[in-house]
Amino acid sequence: MNLVVASRHDNLHMRFDVEGRWRNGDALKLAYMVKAAVARLRQDHVLIDLRRVATPPDAEGKFLICDRLRRALAPKTRVVLVAAPELVDTECVPGGLPQCPDIALFGGERDALNWLSAQ
Repeated sequence: MNLVVASRHDNLHMRFDVEGRWRNGDALKLAYMVKAAVARLRQDHVLIDLRRVATPPDAEGKFLICDRLRRALAPKTRVVLVAAPELVDTECVPGGLPQCPDIALFGGERDALNWLSAQ
């Protein structure tokens, strides 16, 4: 994986700080890394900070993390992404899909944490 990921357990959620230039396949690897850490700590609230992730100049499309998280994580999981909307696949962000985790996208961490702690 081309990305550098730091993770830690913060009070009521698991936090992942990600940086680097993404390549094809990195979103899937990150999703399964999140899945493994969440299962190990029995956590169902996740914050993923993607503000330091950059799109390579030759990339086609967006970083497909939302789609990959929906496929990898359990339905009871709540995930908040802190990222620019132009980076990630925002068409997969709307919540309420049956048998899928809830995923929300925010530009700032304060709003993200408020959403994550709302339920």
